[in-house]
Amino acid sequence: MTAPARLAALAAKIEADPSALAASRSHGDVLADKLDAGGDGGAVSGDAALRWRIAVVRAVIAAPPDGDAVRELYGELVDRYRDQPARLAALRPLGDEIRRLEAEGTLARSLVARSDRRPQRR
Repeated sequence: MTAPARLAALAAKIEADPSALAASRSHGDVLADKLDAGGDGGAVSGDAALRWRIAVVRAVIAAPPDGDAVRELYGELVDRYRDQPARLAALRPLGDEIRRLEAEGTLARSLVARSDRRPQRR
């Protein structure tokens, strides 16, 4: 089985059962990083890695370990795919869902600062 196929199988597993994330997370993350770094499969590799990462965020939405976890993961995805418009567009529905869940009160609202935004004093 190819690496993209293995990752797709892991993604399907947590899509069907979000509680399976804990058992698959480290292996899936390593595989996704490998594929994003130029692993076999070209666009298929990137698609499998994106599917995995979206499935991870959805699994965390189902059972957030803390109030910042979902926004932190989503922010990491946006940063990772910032220069890939097609993949960034694929993330928009996930961001819309997160905002909707926050507005409903189902998901904690949080603001995650991803970098030090204070002016540098010299």
